[in-house]
Amino acid sequence: MGERVRDILLAVLTNLKRSGWAGLASIATISVSFIIIGIFLLLTLHLSALVAMWKAEFQVVVFLEDGITQEQLSLLRKRILNEAAVKALSYISKEEALANFKRELRGSEGLLEGLGENPLPASFQLKIHEKAQTPQVLQQFAAYLGRLEGVEDVLYGQEWVEKLSTAVQVLKILGISIGAVLAFGSLLIVSNAVRLAVYARAEEIEIMRLVGATRAYIGAPFLIEGLLQGACGALIALAFILATQEFTLKQLGLSTAHFLAGALFLPPWMSASMVGAGAFIGAFGSFIVTSRFLKL
Repeated sequence: MGERVRDILLAVLTNLKRSGWAGLASIATISVSFIIIGIFLLLTLHLSALVAMWKAEFQVVVFLEDGITQEQLSLLRKRILNEAAVKALSYISKEEALANFKRELRGSEGLLEGLGENPLPASFQLKIHEKAQTPQVLQQFAAYLGRLEGVEDVLYGQEWVEKLSTAVQVLKILGISIGAVLAFGSLLIVSNAVRLAVYARAEEIEIMRLVGATRAYIGAPFLIEGLLQGACGALIALAFILATQEFTLKQLGLSTAHFLAGALFLPPWMSASMVGAGAFIGAFGSFIVTSRFLKL
């Protein structure tokens, strides 16, 4: 058993040496494919993290009429808090709204000179449960709030909800589509490289078959060769993406601690999956070629 493993490993090394430019082309193709796939995954992760952060801070602002009475205010508060979509409610008076506005204009307070009467309305700021933060639910909820007595207007940033949700979905679909096409292309390149290696050793393989070598024994070195090429290509892609990201962050003056709360790079399970996928593509391409050749 030990001698067989040694012979297979020696055959793998021989195949890798003989593959030359074809082998390098396989690794390069897989690397480029996984670089593109990795970039899409990274963009999707960052955008998803951004959406999650935005949803955590998301608020619906209910602007109140100036003439609202204390009784109407209390009744309105109760009605809103009874809604299932509402997680929390805070009341901002006209005075607090003006004070907050002045803080935002710090250094430019002169713009408020001669303002006279406070033009800012009182408001309720509502935190919404994440399950209710969809464009359809928010649109219906805002329409309902707008019909309540004492409500002047409702603001919730519908465009941002729709655009961010759409962007995440589009990136996922693009990533899956492009990833599938690139994976198929990589499979063809690896298959061609292994095919060249197989035909280069055709006479040697025929001799091995004549002396009783099994198909599994003959095909194992080529299978391992494809597996190593695929895994190597994926590892190179991960290293390239990481180096590029670090360089970009450095140029922007950002550090890992400031970048989306630690969502900097692909999580370990996703990186391992990419390496596994590369190894599978390489091994599967080799399996297809060797199986056909040995049948002939």
